[in-house]
Amino acid sequence: MTRRLAGAALALALLAPAAGAQTPAPPDAAADSFADMLRRTDPDAFARFLKLRDARDRSIADLQRAQDRYRSGGPELRALTLPQLRAARRQYVADTRAFLDFLDDRDRTTIEEYRRAISRLTALLEERRKARAELDALGAE
Repeated sequence: MTRRLAGAALALALLAPAAGAQTPAPPDAAADSFADMLRRTDPDAFARFLKLRDARDRSIADLQRAQDRYRSGGPELRALTLPQLRAARRQYVADTRAFLDFLDDRDRTTIEEYRRAISRLTALLEERRKARAELDALGAE
């Protein structure tokens, strides 16, 4: 019996998300600013962002409820609620990964845009350096 309780405790520990992930994070200025930027610059990405964020938030709430049911049930009920807890955990993981994948894709796109902008600026700097060199040569004649 002790082994079963230890196994159940281990299963619960492995199934529980990090403490910070149990409840949705309160909105912050950076997240609001990012969402507003997406809304203005890429309405399709903004719609996807909202869909993924809402799915993640729902799965966090579902996981919280499943954890509460598991914790509040006695040993007899825990066996019945463990499959629901595992399913909620899998959904949480899937939704959070999809949200993170979206953010990673957006960041990669932004990095590539910055690289192109840096290349253009570097080329402009080189053109002006050459123009200065030509002006210097003209002024020396």
